[in-house]
Amino acid sequence: MNQSTRIRLFLVLVLLGVLAGVFATPGAQVAVAAPPCDYCDRQFEDCLDGIRWPACNGDSACCWSHVASCYAWCI
Repeated sequence: MNQSTRIRLFLVLVLLGVLAGVFATPGAQVAVAAPPCDYCDRQFEDCLDGIRWPACNGDSACCWSHVASCYAWCI
């Protein structure tokens, strides 16, 4: 095995190591902005008025089930 072959083999091994490191690292997490709580209030009121989720027919328990996750994340 001559010197140029050893250099090429070494470079291939380095490249494989770098690629393995890139693929082994966890992916970047996406940040999602939390909605303001006023937005959740409007959703709830619109539901009670029958504008949003009309199937609830103004039922507060049904409307709450739709907006509860919004209130869990709002700021």
